[in-house]
Amino acid sequence: MAIITISRGSYHRGKEVAEKLAQKLGYSCISREILLDASEEYNIPEIKLIRAIKDAPTILEKLTRQKSKYLAYVRAALLKHVARDNIVYHGLFGHFFLQDIPHVLKVRIVADMDARVADEVKRSALSENKAREILMRDDEERRKWALDLYGADWWDATLYDLVIHLKTVTVDHSVDLLSYMVQLPEFQTTPESQDAINSLAEAARMEAAPVWWDASSK
Repeated sequence: MAIITISRGSYHRGKEVAEKLAQKLGYSCISREILLDASEEYNIPEIKLIRAIKDAPTILEKLTRQKSKYLAYVRAALLKHVARDNIVYHGLFGHFFLQDIPHVLKVRIVADMDARVADEVKRSALSENKAREILMRDDEERRKWALDLYGADWWDATLYDLVIHLKTVTVDHSVDLLSYMVQLPEFQTTPESQDAINSLAEAARMEAAPVWWDASSK
């Protein structure tokens, strides 16, 4: 029993790895479901939550109270899911929320920019130059977001247990490798690690509670 977080950029094929891995292990595979749950539970339009976790602040802008609130909603929804165990999560920044939980296998999927551009061109019929521009901007936005909120660069390999480059390792072989790794003793849930994640989930739920935000504004 374990939790696997897969960090990926746009068109890194990380979603494909996550879905195939979850199917092979019999785990739940989640990503956008976190936003949908947060949107429903806290009555916030999904688009506002998406902007909160994707739009990096400008150089003169600090994390606003409203954006902090939306991030708290997303964190609470994620932790509620992963506390159930046997999860593959391939959304934004799950590895940050779960950095200190020992039974979480944190994975980074990377791919060559040329391969990503080719996928984007095929998907959207954009020119190669425009596709490259969009992907580079998206990467930089995510990097700025992580630096602003966590003071960490999401490209830092020390944040992950494993970094897989899909140039030489295929998707299927990546799935085989991860399905092996997650069986290792280091990534098995223990009573202590489950208590730790339950505590995180409860703290996130309390932080996201409307009463807490109402009180903080007085």
